[in-house]
Amino acid sequence: MSDAPRYWTPAFVERFVEALNQDEEFQSTAGGFSSVIELRCFNTPEGEDVSATYTFDEGTVVDVDLWIDEAPSDEMREEPVDKEAVMARATADYDVWVRMDKGEMGAAEALASPDYQIEGSMMQIMSNMGVFRGMNAVAADVEKVY
Repeated sequence: MSDAPRYWTPAFVERFVEALNQDEEFQSTAGGFSSVIELRCFNTPEGEDVSATYTFDEGTVVDVDLWIDEAPSDEMREEPVDKEAVMARATADYDVWVRMDKGEMGAAEALASPDYQIEGSMMQIMSNMGVFRGMNAVAADVEKVY
């Protein structure tokens, strides 16, 4: 039996952060990036909604705040994005995140999809697409089960 964590569990997030901080290509891309990105996944196989807020300092993840609640979490789903604290917040159902993770949906396709929502300053988001693509690439390489 593999010890690979299920995607979007705390164990996966822990491995994802380690991978982001150790991946040379990501570090090269995100080296000057200091901001906060919140990723939200609704309807996981565990019947949960998950919010993971990543704080970056010069490309390194220095903090992750995980919020896990039973799905559907009205509190989480109705919470407005704090644009003063968070540069971008991306929200999608588990199956959409899996499609992106498997490379079946690219960043541009996700942005155009009604099943994927991104909130924040579009200027900042577009100017940091390399960071978002890099996060997606690193996540895809982390051993996991769906």
